[in-house]
Amino acid sequence: MTTLPAWATDPEMLLITEDGYDALPAEVQKQIEVIDGRVIFCRSGSAEHNIVARRLANAFEAARPQEPCIRVVTDFEMHYQRIRPHTPGFSFRRPDVVVHKCIERGRKLCTDSVLLVVEVVSPGSEYVDTVDKRAEYAAEGIPVYLVVHLDDELRVKIIQEYRLDWASAAYRRAEPHQEVLVLNEPYSLKVEFSSLDV
Repeated sequence: MTTLPAWATDPEMLLITEDGYDALPAEVQKQIEVIDGRVIFCRSGSAEHNIVARRLANAFEAARPQEPCIRVVTDFEMHYQRIRPHTPGFSFRRPDVVVHKCIERGRKLCTDSVLLVVEVVSPGSEYVDTVDKRAEYAAEGIPVYLVVHLDDELRVKIIQEYRLDWASAAYRRAEPHQEVLVLNEPYSLKVEFSSLDV
């Protein structure tokens, strides 16, 4: 007879409150995301995935204007502000890159401060990045969402840009970026794909 994991017989084990999350050790916190109070375990991306995310974050950091105050973070908790009805709890994701308005030191990063989010697609994460997170980030009112697709050699192939349509609270796809990422919002940025690859 196969022994089932504990959560298979008690699915409520995968539910967590914000207080319960805050009580977890930091090394456990870094391994999960929470959606509607449900724990989601996150696998680390490949080395190439992480390098692309870091270099893209560095490019956003280098290009940011002096005013207004803007910060860039990687793999950091981004708490949702809009709790969906009939769901058991709080939600947050850990996007690969977040560009946000400055917040008070020590305060949680919440979606109402976020200007742009980047996710680098890993094998197995394409549906979550292009469907689930796209819907979630739009519902949270994040103005710009970039999805970075890697080719078979784990080099940047295309960056898909989504812009929020405020009336429908859904993203509209902009022209895909190939070979170079050029943005005007939230501020001007130009990055050659070759500078992001290993």
